[in-house]
Amino acid sequence: MQETLDYTQAVSGDTKITNETITIAAGEVVEKFTPLVFDAATGHYKAAGDAATEAHLLSSFAVDATAGAKKHAAIKSICIDPNFVAYPAGMSANAKAGLFAGTSISVQSPA
Repeated sequence: MQETLDYTQAVSGDTKITNETITIAAGEVVEKFTPLVFDAATGHYKAAGDAATEAHLLSSFAVDATAGAKKHAAIKSICIDPNFVAYPAGMSANAKAGLFAGTSISVQSPA
């Protein structure tokens, strides 16, 4: 089954939404709109942890890669409502604020 990518409720601005095909690392389970970081050891992406200081992409839908690495159409650019981002449970407000600095992902509340 292929999931339709519909971001209507989560979008909070007019940034053009773009996607990039990546690989989610084996063993990972990520929710929709999870911040993703590149793991140089595997060459794949993983969910950002509590202590992450930067994220490169957002997952566009939930992915269960427990049985092996999976291809994924991650979000490369978007303006998204922070209430939709699946931040790690223990991540501080300061870390959340700067997590996507230098990327085309903007996290802001709707006007």
